[in-house]
Amino acid sequence: MPGFVTTERRLILRVEDYWNYLRQDRLFPRTADIDPVELGDDWCDCFVMSPAEPPEEATFLFIGPRLLESAKLPEDWARAAERRVRDCPPGSMLARSVQYVGQVLHTRVPVMVEETFQEDGEEVKLRGTLFPLSSDGETIDAILGAANCARQEALKLEQPAA
Repeated sequence: MPGFVTTERRLILRVEDYWNYLRQDRLFPRTADIDPVELGDDWCDCFVMSPAEPPEEATFLFIGPRLLESAKLPEDWARAAERRVRDCPPGSMLARSVQYVGQVLHTRVPVMVEETFQEDGEEVKLRGTLFPLSSDGETIDAILGAANCARQEALKLEQPAA
């Protein structure tokens, strides 16, 4: 079988293509199917979590370094201790990215997150998606997430002066 290939330019749609590629004709891909090498550079903007009830108790298993940087969290934040959703700084990009864990568990389908918010006086546009995973094909035992953001100040710097 040839490896995963996509021509999509947007992160969350590339990860969605990957999720569907792994899923094939099943409800969910298996947790063990996730291969950081196949996701390539996009793995840096992903996270994997073990869901729980209540959803605030979900535990992060992995958070990509670029996602931590975008969320303005120290690189060792996820390694410093076992981190749960409740540990995310309130209102942060990461907290906003994972706030729909309960909805994923209830609806059993991917959930897209799209928000614009203020952080340190700067407008931030967030896009992310939470994808259910299952080791047994029935029980959602992990969630793959992908998220990135555009900060208004960074966007202004990228635009040519008039």
